[in-house]
Amino acid sequence: MKGVDFTVAIPTYNGEDRLPEVLDRLKLQINTENFSWEVIVVDNNSTDSTAEVVAAYQAKWPKFIPLRYAFAPKQGAAFARQRAVEKARGEFIGFLDDDNLPAPEWVAQAYTFGKNNPQVGAFGSQIHGYFFEQNSESELPERFKEIACFLAIIERGSKPHLYEPRKKMLPPGAGVVVRKQAWEENVPKTLFLNHTGKKAGLACEDLEVLIHIQQAGWQIWYNPAMVVYHRIPNSRLQRDYLLSLLRCSALSRNHLRMMTLKSWQKPLALPAYMANDIRRLVLHLMKKGKSIQTDTVTACQTEFLWNTIKSPFFLWVKQLKSQAKARSYLPLANSEDWLETIATTFEEQNFCLYTQSIFPISKQNLNTKHSEILLRMKNKKGQIILPGKFIPTAERYNLMRTIDRWVIRQLFTRLSQTAKSNSNCVYEINLSAASINDETFIYFLSQQFDIYEISPETISLGISESIAIANMKQVAKLISVFKEIGCQFTLDHVGRAKLMPDYLKQLPIDYLKIDGKLVKGLSNNQKNIREIEQIHNLGYALGMKTIAETVENSKIMENIKTLGVDYAQGYAIDYPQPLFARKKINMENSNLNTVNSWNLQPAMT
Repeated sequence: MKGVDFTVAIPTYNGEDRLPEVLDRLKLQINTENFSWEVIVVDNNSTDSTAEVVAAYQAKWPKFIPLRYAFAPKQGAAFARQRAVEKARGEFIGFLDDDNLPAPEWVAQAYTFGKNNPQVGAFGSQIHGYFFEQNSESELPERFKEIACFLAIIERGSKPHLYEPRKKMLPPGAGVVVRKQAWEENVPKTLFLNHTGKKAGLACEDLEVLIHIQQAGWQIWYNPAMVVYHRIPNSRLQRDYLLSLLRCSALSRNHLRMMTLKSWQKPLALPAYMANDIRRLVLHLMKKGKSIQTDTVTACQTEFLWNTIKSPFFLWVKQLKSQAKARSYLPLANSEDWLETIATTFEEQNFCLYTQSIFPISKQNLNTKHSEILLRMKNKKGQIILPGKFIPTAERYNLMRTIDRWVIRQLFTRLSQTAKSNSNCVYEINLSAASINDETFIYFLSQQFDIYEISPETISLGISESIAIANMKQVAKLISVFKEIGCQFTLDHVGRAKLMPDYLKQLPIDYLKIDGKLVKGLSNNQKNIREIEQIHNLGYALGMKTIAETVENSKIMENIKTLGVDYAQGYAIDYPQPLFARKKINMENSNLNTVNSWNLQPAMT
């Protein structure tokens, strides 16, 4: 792919509401005629419509300024920035957060400064606070300027100047521009201060990057001609948020200090830093201790000093826990390769939906078509990859929520386009444990029904039996909300766990899908026959229909029909095929005892 001179990278997590204003500002950049540049939005495993927002902008974006979409599967600002560097084609990479609004000449000023100063590895912007919400000025704490830099408000004069290493001051990641060569040669792909938000107790991974670059001999500068406005909502001016922000910065501080020292200096520096930090805290408390409860800035300064003292111990414990967690994981073959494959699949839109018919055995159920939605991936050769290959990696790296939401949006989009022809169908969508336990999922799904105007009666939500047993409270809430509007529910893989009538009575399930291992081993296996019969009888008593999955031949079909099972799913009925690209099955005239009576061919090999 052809290179460009400058890349604007926008890492974002759930930025659907914030991104448009940033992209609109970038469309209005001036004085960029003499160099080429591009924009990359790095989606940090968002669960909202970030990808759709980018796609909508791409459709109307100026062709001479490429707007690209990248997906960072590991959550955390450091991972998103690393992904941006890997994808960027520019000599310089200018980072804007999704709440950073660049002035009209920001790109031009950044490129000019970088080209005129070949010794500079990174340089930061002048950043003004943009308090855009009503009454925001009244929300500002007294003496706010003393802590403004922690909110990435950087107003350090009207002239460019060097950040000298001895002064231990650097620009924040917001609005910083990095020479790609300096990053690639000196910044490790995995930083020590990787974090996934303030709950992790860490921050300052952007400073860790800049210290690596500075320690390698590159200069770092402040360039006030690059102006950025940082949108700051009132919620970030509240006492609790500010205390959390300074706490995380302070807890990260010992690592940043140690990075600037030689190995022999570190054992000597640690007690010296500790003594000085304790001295500063004592003096601060003597001078301002009485106002901690009433003055937000004083409380923040106290929080920063106290947690700076805690930092070495906090980071040591954090590292031990991280190592123990890594050891607890079962080995997962080629997980990093699959992670990259998943990321590329999101970027190139190579996930696809397949469907497999769920066929009614009883003529009482012939009126409604029923099928399960299946996820597939296309590789670069166009070959179809089954989910068993990539789902274990997706589960380990917290990607299942994102995948579930992609499936729902894609299915609802297609259904909304073919509403009339599919009004008499029920589509089963499988949900992961991550979605079941996501507090925002109920709101998300309700919103999708409204946006796409999908009838809830056409959707059956599939939940694995083991997930239901492990998350009874969450599953019961989900069923309660969506049963009320007409959704159906399928309990999947029934029979893997020990069947408990008591828990089934608590869950108003519509369908019990009998586990494929029981069904495949049905022929001449009395134990399997008894278990399937037990499941079917229990379902019948509770008013639930039964589905036998993995029905692969006519003998299995005969057996489940004899047992009274209501529906069948498997290769004896139908092979998975791309959604809405199917051969029609005549449900009334088909011979259920003949495996190939519909003469269907496999959609994949």
